[in-house]
Amino acid sequence: MKAFPICLLIASVIFFVPLTGHAASAETEKERHEKLVEGAKKEGSVVFYGSITASESETLRKAFESKYPFLKTTQFRAGSDSLLQKVLTEARAGRREADVFNIRSFEGNVLVERGLFAKYASPHSKIYRDDFKDREGHWTSFYMNPATIGYNTKLVSRAEAPKDWPDLLDPKWKGQMVMDREETEWFANMLKFMGRDKGLQYMRRLATQDITFRAGHSLMAQLVAAGEFKLGVVLYTPRMEVMKKSGAPIEWVRANPVIAYHYVVGVAAHAPHPNAARLFVDFLLSKEGQELLVKTSRVPVRTDVKADPPMLVEGVNLMASDISLAKDYRKYYDEYRQVFKAQ
Repeated sequence: MKAFPICLLIASVIFFVPLTGHAASAETEKERHEKLVEGAKKEGSVVFYGSITASESETLRKAFESKYPFLKTTQFRAGSDSLLQKVLTEARAGRREADVFNIRSFEGNVLVERGLFAKYASPHSKIYRDDFKDREGHWTSFYMNPATIGYNTKLVSRAEAPKDWPDLLDPKWKGQMVMDREETEWFANMLKFMGRDKGLQYMRRLATQDITFRAGHSLMAQLVAAGEFKLGVVLYTPRMEVMKKSGAPIEWVRANPVIAYHYVVGVAAHAPHPNAARLFVDFLLSKEGQELLVKTSRVPVRTDVKADPPMLVEGVNLMASDISLAKDYRKYYDEYRQVFKAQ
């Protein structure tokens, strides 16, 4: 009997081990999913508290219910500030009604600190950048809202438009800019990026530029497009892209950095329908869910799904808003008000 060549034996072992390991992993994931499905069938519904709009949510919920027809999804929709207050009020009253939370990252930090987010690391979360997910597995970013300088293209040529944040200090922009009354999150992240001392120095100089303050980023984008102001200090790039498609004379700057406000999603602690909640979170973070999200003009966070248009992300120095800064929110809020005297 001929001896089996040792090189072929080694090769067969090397080839066999990864395959069997992969098969075991795939089987484990399949079993996990099947258990969630069986549990969700008994629960029958999932309650979604989200800051995403009702129309955007409907697109996602219909696709989810088509995939899992035994589940009925309902949404309570509110802005992140109002949503946070509702969740905290219900928690104090001992009411556990929500299964899934979708909320801005800074407000999400409060829910983590209060123990209102369950730990659930969706298998899809590994596709997301580390700075867009919680290290402890409480949440993963669902979508983002990059924010930067915007300008009116009829009043400001591309050549003379600001290229970066320091350019806003040019005297020619004095009295020509609009900014939201409440930009604490941007303020905190810019201080982190610039360094606290240099950042505060920059902010104090910016405050001398006679900035007009208004409430609401959509309103500010409309005011810039209407020509009431030449520049918007912090405007959302997805909103400006939508306006550009309809012919509005507005453009945005690839500043360094473009702060990416992000909106997280996760399972509520003590969720009444925990299996359905996990299925819903998995779906929202899946490639299918993120591709549907793109169709609603949102910017996806999942790295294998392209934004529409891709220029919203490609070649842009996106800096995810640092959720750890939220613990000092009050300090940053007071500093912002003191520096800009925003009323």
